[in-house]
Amino acid sequence: MKIETVDLHGLSISEALEKVEKNLNWCIKNGVVVLDINHGKGYHSSRNFSVVKKEVRKMLKENDFLRENSYIVIYGESDLPVALTFDEGHTLVVAKGFENKYIGGQKKVEKNLAVFSKEGMKKRKAQKRINAQKRSSRSWKY
Repeated sequence: MKIETVDLHGLSISEALEKVEKNLNWCIKNGVVVLDINHGKGYHSSRNFSVVKKEVRKMLKENDFLRENSYIVIYGESDLPVALTFDEGHTLVVAKGFENKYIGGQKKVEKNLAVFSKEGMKKRKAQKRINAQKRSSRSWKY
């Protein structure tokens, strides 16, 4: 899976939008599956709000070029598998069909599959029940 990252920290809004546009075009032409746009959360902004994040997401939402080339926008705070390792400081542009794929090396992907799959959730719930039964069956003697 080809993944590229764009860091927008320290850029003005116009510089950030220009950089995102250039990188989007390059990524689409070169078959990149995931473009990670790191715009930050806005904690260092004088307004405590990421203006760059807002404008980048607005620009991506209005971008017909993405839809024409079968790309979708996924926010870093999303629960989709592709976004599990990200937070609200990131926005992902993902080729359609890859939004349910995990990002990372083979070990990381296997771990995520085990943890977040239906079978993994069932195993975790079963283990929680077993642990709860163990705790309740213990008799404390003083």
